[in-house]
Amino acid sequence: MREEKYYLSLFLVLILITSSCFTVCVSSKESTNFTNFKNNSDDFYFVQITDTHLIYEKNDDGCSKRRFTAVLDQVTSFENKPKFIVITGDLVEFGGSDPLGAKNYETFVSCLYEKDGELYADSGLTIPVYTTPGNHDYIWETNLVNYHNYVDKKHESVDDRYKLSVGDISLFFMDSGPNYILEPWDWADVKGAGLFDEDIDWLENQFNSLTTKYNIVLMHHPAVNSRNNLGEMTNVIARNRERFVDLCVEYDIDFVLAGHTHNSVIYDSSENKNYNNFPLNCNDYPTLFVQTDDCKQGVHYRNISFIDGDLFIEKTK
Repeated sequence: MREEKYYLSLFLVLILITSSCFTVCVSSKESTNFTNFKNNSDDFYFVQITDTHLIYEKNDDGCSKRRFTAVLDQVTSFENKPKFIVITGDLVEFGGSDPLGAKNYETFVSCLYEKDGELYADSGLTIPVYTTPGNHDYIWETNLVNYHNYVDKKHESVDDRYKLSVGDISLFFMDSGPNYILEPWDWADVKGAGLFDEDIDWLENQFNSLTTKYNIVLMHHPAVNSRNNLGEMTNVIARNRERFVDLCVEYDIDFVLAGHTHNSVIYDSSENKNYNNFPLNCNDYPTLFVQTDDCKQGVHYRNISFIDGDLFIEKTK
């Protein structure tokens, strides 16, 4: 009798896991694109996806791949196509440099299209995909060997920081580092190692020569988040957090786009988070620190729209 109960329980657990995976993959198709373009040839939008956590298909029955493919199919199916897609870290469940991490990245890139070292979301190669690494892309290592071998083959020599300009918008991609382990009491807060002094110097040099109207920083870990019972900010960058926040505010950067927390919330530098009146016109707000929900436990994405000369942050879909 005990053995029968064990197998019955195991059977029920397997059903729950399978149905959860199926539900997540299918429910994403119910999303709707609310981006409303005017008759302006300069209007465009891009899509942020984050925390895809791809796993080698044989190790999760292809569930993570189906989730990622579902959101890609969704955002590339609209009549108004996104200009590009950004993925802000934790592309795979674990990356590093070992063979299994390589398999995870093989699964990730199998969902995309590649030409001349660039990744695209569509077979027509019209929607480029830009990435920045997260802590799971390191996962207890200090290198991104597999990430560079499979995903980003161009930015290793510049410490995974780079600038992209599209129209009147500049985007600054930063590597917020692996898990921060120097202080054991911070392990539970899942902080990222953060930005080195040379990263901050590079950003400041870039900000000093800004020519675009709108400017966005993208990285995996947020720089502003909630605090625990001890008053410590959790899940943020450990190194140079305050200096980075001050720099973004000083240069009136429009917003910092992040993931990592598997949550959808927006803060300002004073830790206020009452920013729920979407879409948010960046001209009406101070520098915002934006977190977008994950593509691991659900299928989420966020549109950022440039419409009639204004930049809007849309609600996570």
